[in-house]
Amino acid sequence: MSPCRSKTSAPTSSTGASTSEGYPITVGDGRSTDELVAAGGYDYAHSCVTSENFPARHAGGPRRREIVLLRFDREVATEEVVAAAVSVGLERPVYEDALYFGIQHSEVQREGPIVFLHDPWIGFFGRRDVVCLWENADRRELGLEGFDERWSAAYRFAFVRRAATP
Repeated sequence: MSPCRSKTSAPTSSTGASTSEGYPITVGDGRSTDELVAAGGYDYAHSCVTSENFPARHAGGPRRREIVLLRFDREVATEEVVAAAVSVGLERPVYEDALYFGIQHSEVQREGPIVFLHDPWIGFFGRRDVVCLWENADRRELGLEGFDERWSAAYRFAFVRRAATP
């Protein structure tokens, strides 16, 4: 079990989104995407989540980030999700956040799918894809979902809490 359970706040009146407590992650340790996927210990990992398609970037070396999950009680579009995150001071993640989150908080995805709305990767047939973590038949999975899809209330969305400036 993750040391930071995903207790959620009441929905905000303006967006209808609720937020989880923060999940700290440490990123930028120099591992390749292929190594990060292997370290995640997934029962299934999408064949396109590779170092070639998603090269791990480590600018700045190891650093701490805090992931916050947003949840809605209705179907939403990506634009609504991003706007709600910005309205509560959160930033969009990068795909590396998903890889490190899956390693460091491996059981959280069993509570429901988690979408990381990073800059999308252009996948097969021109679909814009983002990394998603979920459980299927008691198996932890790392996959890709369409960035431009509508999202059911089952999905949670990972964003990054802005670092406090001194």
